[in-house]
Amino acid sequence: MKLVTVAQMRAIEKEADANGLPYAEMMENAGRGLAEIVNEIAFDEEWGEVLGLVGPGNNGGDTLVALTHLAEEGWHAYAYLVKRKKNDEYVTRLLAAGGEVTLAEDDGDFHALTAHLESAEVVLDGLLGTGIKLPLKAEIAAVLEHSLFVLEEMDEPPYIIAVDCPSGVDCDSGEVALECIPADLTVTMAAVKQGLLKLPAFEFVGELALVDIGQPDDFASFYELKTEVADDELVAGLLPERRLDSHKGTFGTALIAAGSLNYTGAALLAGTAAYRIGAGLVTLAVSEPLHAVL
Repeated sequence: MKLVTVAQMRAIEKEADANGLPYAEMMENAGRGLAEIVNEIAFDEEWGEVLGLVGPGNNGGDTLVALTHLAEEGWHAYAYLVKRKKNDEYVTRLLAAGGEVTLAEDDGDFHALTAHLESAEVVLDGLLGTGIKLPLKAEIAAVLEHSLFVLEEMDEPPYIIAVDCPSGVDCDSGEVALECIPADLTVTMAAVKQGLLKLPAFEFVGELALVDIGQPDDFASFYELKTEVADDELVAGLLPERRLDSHKGTFGTALIAAGSLNYTGAALLAGTAAYRIGAGLVTLAVSEPLHAVL
């Protein structure tokens, strides 16, 4: 997974748009991928009600596309619209698919927001995207603050999925707004934004998943990125193949001289780590009183 700054991500999207992959199509790909991940997570849980917190930007569009796909597949899909109108193209599509919407401007006491949060099994946080500047504007901050309060009071809160990033995270610096809702999973688009891996933002990200928005890997703005996030797939590709007929002698030996009578932990941790990274035979050189316990 590529690691990008906000400016680099904008350059990727701009180059894609200029080369036959319009922004609207990238949004469709992002929303469809998000819906697929929701379905994968919900497969064993038998969840069926999803609430999207939808802001005015592209993350809100991604969320609406995902909600439309989920509604078409039988989910009870609700969108809570903040600074977004009912005549929006993506809102219209959601309504046509059987979804429901509430305008934040019509919900001054947050009664509808509270009810949807308490009944939803999955919440998609698509209020804000990667281009935000802190502090948050009052209307967005109020919705997030109330949502956070309701969620913290619930015995069994819904599963929170942040769309591209948790709303209120600065995706370059890792700074986090006080109103930010911690996610169980962040589904980021095309590449991992560097701020998501910095503290304090990293504590709000939860698990991290990537959705392909359709840009070719040979675009200069994407191909020339040199920094990768070390995920399972990347690490597995770097490790040598472990043949089925191999044995402990195939993978080398390690000798660890560590520890003392009062300090057994160093030897235990180093020896265990050597096995975990794939050494075939590990020998501990330790003082005799430690033999039994190790």
